[in-house]
Amino acid sequence: MTLCKLTSVKALRAEVRENMHNNLTDVFATHTFVGIVDERRRIAAIQGGVKLYLVDYGMICNEYFYQMGLTDFGNFGSIRFNPALSLHDLLSVGAAHERDLAEAEDDPDWEQVVVDVREQLISSRDMLAEYFSLEVSEAGELLSMPLLMKGYMPSLAKLPQFLLRLGPKVAWTDEQGCFHTFLRELASFYVPEVLPPPPTASPDGNPPAEEEPDVVTRRRQLSRAIEHIMFPAFKSRLVATKGLLKGVIEVANLKGLYRVFERC
Repeated sequence: MTLCKLTSVKALRAEVRENMHNNLTDVFATHTFVGIVDERRRIAAIQGGVKLYLVDYGMICNEYFYQMGLTDFGNFGSIRFNPALSLHDLLSVGAAHERDLAEAEDDPDWEQVVVDVREQLISSRDMLAEYFSLEVSEAGELLSMPLLMKGYMPSLAKLPQFLLRLGPKVAWTDEQGCFHTFLRELASFYVPEVLPPPPTASPDGNPPAEEEPDVVTRRRQLSRAIEHIMFPAFKSRLVATKGLLKGVIEVANLKGLYRVFERC
């Protein structure tokens, strides 16, 4: 394990500690997972003491993975690709997706964007490999990605957008800014994706269509990872920052509910 002595990383870690919300951190440190409430909105229920909370687990995951990026800086595991993946092909897929979403008058030259981002990643490959286990060959192939959590694989369907965003969204010319923005993008990549809702019966009573096997498998994988890997990790390692307050809502005080039942 490499001990990180970079002042910039220490400053980013201190920033997290300074933004810590003690009560919310305690809620996560002592919580009991109740269940996933809404997959599409990424809402789960947890119990903390005698209170029941609804939690935006997408938001919590984003902050948790950012903190893991800082904690494990320079010591990431890796997801290796065999065969290696073409950066140009991945970036082109990401650009095509962005082109479909962009307003026509604001549309950049996406072919040039692909070239520029590819060159940026190749020119930064030594730093990316050393600090983030993101390996890029001189020929422009993606060899590996950082592994932030054992037992959980992020959606590789998000990989093209993640790589494309590294061009404009990372502050490449400032060390602390670079590490901060890169780890924020990496955290967003690791946030569980929103899956399509399960098929339902039609209004005329016909049975629902069968769900795609890949979606069924991924839904099962995500459900297991959220309950048995992510929330236990939040319990042991999450520093709940003040910004997470807007992602946690108290919905019931169980002590008050018990009093209601006692009167019945």
